[in-house]
Amino acid sequence: MPRYALLIAYDGTGFAGWWRQPSRRTAAGELDGALDRIGEPRARPLGASRTDAGVHARGQVALITTGRAWQPGELHAALCQQLPDDLSCRAIAQVGDAWHPCHQARSKTYSYRIDDGAVADPFIARFAWRPPFRLDLGALQQAAAGLPGERDWRGFVRRGETRAPSGGLVRLVTAVSWRAEGTVLLCSISGEGFIFRLVRSLVGAMVAVAHGSCSGPELASALAGADSPAGRQQAPARGLCLEQVDYDPPLAWHAPG
Repeated sequence: MPRYALLIAYDGTGFAGWWRQPSRRTAAGELDGALDRIGEPRARPLGASRTDAGVHARGQVALITTGRAWQPGELHAALCQQLPDDLSCRAIAQVGDAWHPCHQARSKTYSYRIDDGAVADPFIARFAWRPPFRLDLGALQQAAAGLPGERDWRGFVRRGETRAPSGGLVRLVTAVSWRAEGTVLLCSISGEGFIFRLVRSLVGAMVAVAHGSCSGPELASALAGADSPAGRQQAPARGLCLEQVDYDPPLAWHAPG
């Protein structure tokens, strides 16, 4: 049966996450409804990442299997007419029988935005965390320097978390960086995979160290797998965005225009 990858973007503010939940609005649920309306009721999208409630995506990737063959442009046009304003299908690629959005993913990149202006910017409030203190970019960059690497991330597992991550707790984080874009401090984190809420935990830890509420040695202790105050921090969901999922070989996306 025909199989397609969808490149999805959404404002996560109004969603209880990506995955379907009874009686709650989710990104996957909205896609289900749109596919129902174009005559594909069995095409239930499987996403590359289960983004949490309030988390945004610019580059979520989902797999669907349709009941009939579509030209990618035809499917894209039909689907876009049925989607809500806070969710869009950016592009579509036809994929083979063995392709899987999670198993074939080579890496993922997330961004995190902090509103660091002297005055709050209401136009980015849905997409950025505004802590009750200002931050130093150099201190954030210094805290980020020791994060990349392959390690057991048990020092950042949330207390009370009972879900056993697929593949254990060892993950390779390849790059962590901070830069300023006007009054926004922007963090970019890339890796081969992430345990539950790891990106938000790492951002929270870096902010705590830069602010002085946690120390550099406490961050090093958490990175070594120990229980530490730095491993118990967590940045709010609204600042996080799934920017990109990379595949090898790259997908042949069909986009309008």
